[in-house]
Amino acid sequence: MSESKLNWRRQCAWLLLILAFVMLWALPGVAQDGSRLLAAGTTLSDSLGPDAGAVTYVFDAAANSTASLSLENVSGGALALHVSDINGDMILQSSAAQSPGASVVVDALLSAGGRYFVFIYLAPGSDSQATTFDLAFNLAASELAVEAAEAAPVPDQILLGAGIEARLTWTGAADLDLEVRDPLGQTLFWNSRSTENGGSFGFDANGLCDVISQNPEETATWQPGFLPTGSYEIIVYYEQACDALTATVPFQVDIIIDGVSSGAIADVLAPGSAGQQNVYVGRFVLGADATADVVPGGLYPPSSVTRLPGSYNFAADVPTPIVRDVPVIDQINNAQPYLTYSFEGVVNELISVDMQAQSDSLDTLVQIVDPSGAVIDVNDDAVQGETTNSLVADARLLNSGTYRIIATRYGKEAGGTFGQFQLTLTGPSGSATTALSQLDLPQGDIEVGLFWSTSADLQLLVRDPLGESVFDDNPAATSGGILQEAGNANCVAASGAPVSYVYWPEGFLRPGTYEVEVWYQDPCVDFAPPVNFTLQIEVDGVVVARQRQFPQPGQRFVTNFTVQPSGFALAGEAGFIDAGSGTLDYQEEALSAPTIESGVPARGTISPGNAYDVYQFEGTAGETVSLSMSGVTVVLDTNLYLIGPSGAELASNDDGDPVELGLTGRTTDSRISGFVLPENGPYTVIATRYGNQYGGTIGIYELTMTKT
Repeated sequence: MSESKLNWRRQCAWLLLILAFVMLWALPGVAQDGSRLLAAGTTLSDSLGPDAGAVTYVFDAAANSTASLSLENVSGGALALHVSDINGDMILQSSAAQSPGASVVVDALLSAGGRYFVFIYLAPGSDSQATTFDLAFNLAASELAVEAAEAAPVPDQILLGAGIEARLTWTGAADLDLEVRDPLGQTLFWNSRSTENGGSFGFDANGLCDVISQNPEETATWQPGFLPTGSYEIIVYYEQACDALTATVPFQVDIIIDGVSSGAIADVLAPGSAGQQNVYVGRFVLGADATADVVPGGLYPPSSVTRLPGSYNFAADVPTPIVRDVPVIDQINNAQPYLTYSFEGVVNELISVDMQAQSDSLDTLVQIVDPSGAVIDVNDDAVQGETTNSLVADARLLNSGTYRIIATRYGKEAGGTFGQFQLTLTGPSGSATTALSQLDLPQGDIEVGLFWSTSADLQLLVRDPLGESVFDDNPAATSGGILQEAGNANCVAASGAPVSYVYWPEGFLRPGTYEVEVWYQDPCVDFAPPVNFTLQIEVDGVVVARQRQFPQPGQRFVTNFTVQPSGFALAGEAGFIDAGSGTLDYQEEALSAPTIESGVPARGTISPGNAYDVYQFEGTAGETVSLSMSGVTVVLDTNLYLIGPSGAELASNDDGDPVELGLTGRTTDSRISGFVLPENGPYTVIATRYGNQYGGTIGIYELTMTKT
């Protein structure tokens, strides 16, 4: 047998051995050499020798991407390159770099997502000598995928002699608004009154409640002519009630195609809570036969962006792996309103997800789901009022594990927009500093971290069991608490993703109840995107609470946790406190509440198990009542509510006027002064603390009511 044939057989045997090793390497639980993992945009130097005639690398890629490999022979014998998929099927094979200084560049089009293998070995016939080489590697969206996105089909058109009309009618003195988005992405509503394809919007009925009609009507119409077939999205907004008697409003949207009724959507809308706008989303689909399929949707208030698609099943979902820095191109439509992708995340890592519409009417929405199945970040419009594309920038991962990205649209299953999109997962944005990216924060017995990803100013405040608060105006407490980070304080933008962090160093674990408040102080910019934050509380190395919330400007979110003498910590209730007494379920207790007499003080105790007490007195219309509640225990931050006979909250006070209370400086005592009772009947007094059931201060109080 000739020497060249012998060398070739040796090379084949070695290659088969390497292939078998790689298949074993890919199995779960098998150790992997991280130095052999190819990262996009890097160049590696390596070598082959007489006893090691091949070297293997791996990389992960998404479907419809291109792997570019540049192999340069630095010294030694001739080299060959081979790329295979996870099943061992060859993607490409190249013999090149025959002599030192020679190089070859190859592109591998990868039709499927997953793991791929690169083999570098001595070419058949090459002398078995020491050989060194450089391998440059990169990944990009394939030209075919990019061209497919650029050449996305334009919706078909149909000639309609009587055009299209969407008509909203409702009953009641309320300002509702109609919006319709056509298959080209053009919109008709009160502030967008015409489109390029003949659409026009009519009268803004009950607009701003200036001129009120009890039977208002709004219309979006398209003039006769060639009009696009496909999905039209219908949105109905409840802007405001126009009088005190109007609340829930019945409405109907009729769809008329070419002069013929094609169906209607009928439902009800109520005013939004906590200043949020209530919205209804549905659609109709215009077919090539000039008929429309009207599809009812459902309520979609702003908080709905945080909810996963209704048909999504975390346990059964099989997501597509996504590779960082490698764009994925796919599409959203009515049959496929969302797609899921997965990636491996590391605790405290910063990641960014960018979802850009490539065609048609698509209004993107992206959600990030942690390993437990909870939505940890979401974005609808990257810049509110300017784009419908989505961007989550510098989201911090609070656990290691497999994360999912939900690529969907506004309205999810109920929505009507559609089209191709490009989704890209990257690491920290360029604005994130190395220190912040690594989150090199000091550790302690108590750690309270607040994480978000917008320019808004959120204030983190932690009040210790002695009643002293740690926040940006008091960055250190005598109990040892320290404010280490105050992200975006006073609208001074943080370097990268904002973080606020309060901690008590090791050796400062004081038993008692701690109160935590997050206050949305300022959006800081015009057209600010919705804020979503993660609040994490850790005691003695154990996470006792993790809250993901979506506040409105001015809202305060309050919670508490109690550290027992043993060091064991337990989280309390949590919620927004802007609803006042509406957070308390006091009605049943009020039926048998003790009577408080004018001028006779009553004492009680607020404790972890008793967040409020209820009292009653009989009142007469025209009487003047004053109430005062003071903390006998200094730590207690009191809070008072006066409820009328009809159950409506009439007055409240958290921190009373020190002059009226006979004190100096700021006080945490409460006072309602000189309130004139509007009607006869039983009045209810609620004695509680700041934050109601969500607060953390405790102690003895004294309550006094006086009538004149």
